[in-house]
Amino acid sequence: MARRPPDLIYAVDERPPWGTLLGLGLQHALLACVYLVLIVIVARSAQTDDATVLSMLSLALLALAGAFVLQASRFGSGLLAVPVYSAIYLGPSVLAAQTGGLPLVFGMTVFAGLVEVALAFGLRRLRWLFPPAVSGLIVLIVGIDLGLVGIGRVLDVRDFTAHHAVDPLRVGAAALTLAVAVGVTIWGRGVVRLLASLLGLLAGAALAGGAGLVEPSRLELVGRAAWVGLPGLSHLGLAFEPSLVPAYLAAAVAAALRSIGVVTTAEKINDADWKRPSLPRLKRGTAADGLGCALAGLLGATGLNASPSLVGVSSAARTTSRAIAYAAAAALLLGALVPKFGALFMALPLSVAGAMLVFTSSLMIAGGIGIIVSRERDARATFMIGISLLLALSHQVFPQYFAALPPALRTFTGGALSLGVFSAILLTLLFRLGIRRSALAAEGDAGSIDAFLAGIPERCRAWKVPADVAEVCRSSAAEAVEHLRTAGGVEAFALCRLGYDDLDLTLELHYQGPPLRLPDTGPDPRRLDEEQPFAHGITLFLTGIYPDRVETRHSRGRQVLRMIFST
Repeated sequence: MARRPPDLIYAVDERPPWGTLLGLGLQHALLACVYLVLIVIVARSAQTDDATVLSMLSLALLALAGAFVLQASRFGSGLLAVPVYSAIYLGPSVLAAQTGGLPLVFGMTVFAGLVEVALAFGLRRLRWLFPPAVSGLIVLIVGIDLGLVGIGRVLDVRDFTAHHAVDPLRVGAAALTLAVAVGVTIWGRGVVRLLASLLGLLAGAALAGGAGLVEPSRLELVGRAAWVGLPGLSHLGLAFEPSLVPAYLAAAVAAALRSIGVVTTAEKINDADWKRPSLPRLKRGTAADGLGCALAGLLGATGLNASPSLVGVSSAARTTSRAIAYAAAAALLLGALVPKFGALFMALPLSVAGAMLVFTSSLMIAGGIGIIVSRERDARATFMIGISLLLALSHQVFPQYFAALPPALRTFTGGALSLGVFSAILLTLLFRLGIRRSALAAEGDAGSIDAFLAGIPERCRAWKVPADVAEVCRSSAAEAVEHLRTAGGVEAFALCRLGYDDLDLTLELHYQGPPLRLPDTGPDPRRLDEEQPFAHGITLFLTGIYPDRVETRHSRGRQVLRMIFST
């Protein structure tokens, strides 16, 4: 059971008073609505009429409400880690809209959501394919791809091949939007700092309205839109295009990684004794995120993904009650019945929306770099990052080259994101050849084994294993050897082997003697009883062995104790 952090006002299972709950729910709903501008951008890419866009926005609010409830419930993470319409899916959605219209956007969004669900149930098995270098690179490429779209809107670049007069007022409105969002992020304090997107958007919209940048037809639409009405359904439909699969696969991978990070952060905020993520909760949270994305596609919207900023708001406000998600969902349902609310987003100039994309992409770029540098890089990671990033950027610099490739290749090179992600995965697979490194201590007396164990930190430094993991391995191995000598009656060890594959540091002890049964790091939920958690914990405490996983087996007349430390 998680221990309640003392600084929280309302923890995850606590319900605030009704007045406070409604206010917090409305705040979350309004912050999530900021990202409705992404749906407007995609709809305009498909040359959609105003009535259809209004229906899309109303249905998008319904899908968002459902995704809020799904994530906060026990079927999801059970945490206040709610989603928003994500910029991760903007590039693929614009491409789908231009290729096959809205039905293709919706169908591919459902596909991406189902891919994320599949990834959720394969987190442990797929972990080796997405080490920090690959995960950070994917986030970095998404940020660059999104930022280029946004900067084009900010600079009022309408056509790369035609010359036109740049409207300084449009650029100025975009610059003010970005300046307010960045300024609040840098100099703001507390919850205000986490409202940078909303404050920037309001400032840009106010300037655009005052300077006459809003098209008259959009103002008329706001005036004509009803205060209460049901969304139309005639535009709904699903289509599938195999050539877009790589782009949406790459986006789904990025969304899954983001969801894992957001759920982990929310879990840590709610547990004063947090040590490491709960894999079952991560699976449920990522699967719920994918189902929310699929629901959005079914209801005629673009892809959803967990929102780091909303988790930050709840942390800063010291209120992480999942009841807030239910209150926000109710507010979103009411908003879906107010077409005039959606018309306001349609009136927003694209230059202002572009500034928000630049703001978001800047945070993603910095986040991706942070993930990459969180671990020391070897030659494999260096070349994987460099080559994949250059290939992704080359798609923006030489689009004609990639457009002239054979259709089979264009399937995987249709965009910077898909090109960068697939090259990163392929290079990771290639560079894993010969990646296993091991050091072996031959059979000998106690002194040779002890000397080998004492040299573990130095060996790990050469392999670029994090120092904290190396120290835990050394101390755990020393405790295990001492335990075997005293409790197990083992006087001689056949060998001691240390191995590393860039994911797990593994130490094996081979010895002659009776088998020693040590528990794994977690009790089997299928065999759980009242005493098992206690017995498991006290056994690990008494033996002093704290790896991520412990295995024992009998091999060639010897007992083998294997300890695995995840890096």
